[in-house]
Amino acid sequence: MILNLALVAILLIVSFAVGRGGLLQAMGMFFAVLVAASLASAWYEPFAAYLEKSLEPYRYFLDIAALWFLFAVIVVLFGAMVQFLTKRPVAFPKPVELAGCILVGLMAGWTVTEFAAFTLHTAPLRAGIIPSAGSSMLFGLKPDRCWLWWMRGSSRNGPFAIAGKPFDPTDDFVERYAAKWKQLSADPVPDVQPPAPPPAQ
Repeated sequence: MILNLALVAILLIVSFAVGRGGLLQAMGMFFAVLVAASLASAWYEPFAAYLEKSLEPYRYFLDIAALWFLFAVIVVLFGAMVQFLTKRPVAFPKPVELAGCILVGLMAGWTVTEFAAFTLHTAPLRAGIIPSAGSSMLFGLKPDRCWLWWMRGSSRNGPFAIAGKPFDPTDDFVERYAAKWKQLSADPVPDVQPPAPPPAQ
């Protein structure tokens, strides 16, 4: 229940934040959010693997950290571009402005909610917190599955497609991470303390 309420809060907060800036800016921010979440999802694994070389004691936390770091950096960069390009307001009829802001705000909020639910599978959380493959998040709306469907489809076709490198080619993202955390819970808790500094010369 707490997890579902947190996702609802994300949906409402992002929808309000995006929709209050006007229709043109809201459309730009929706595009920024969609691109940032898509690129972060596509790039996080090689980035986490790179970080693991120097942060090996924290390896269980690197996937979710890489996802949110990439998302934050990209959305800030694209958001700044949107702010710059939409400095001069464009007048829309009042009903169009109001309905458009609500709709586009909700689209952006739902995109971030999908991405957030997706990233939870990469977090080393206690068994039972994240729904298993046979259950769903957010009162059956399955935002995590929706994002997986988007990433699988867009990496095979469309503007985010990468030839020969589809996202989650075996369609077992949820199962892979569930097995990983189950194995972790069966093993001793990893030591996440940083390595001791070398002795003074």
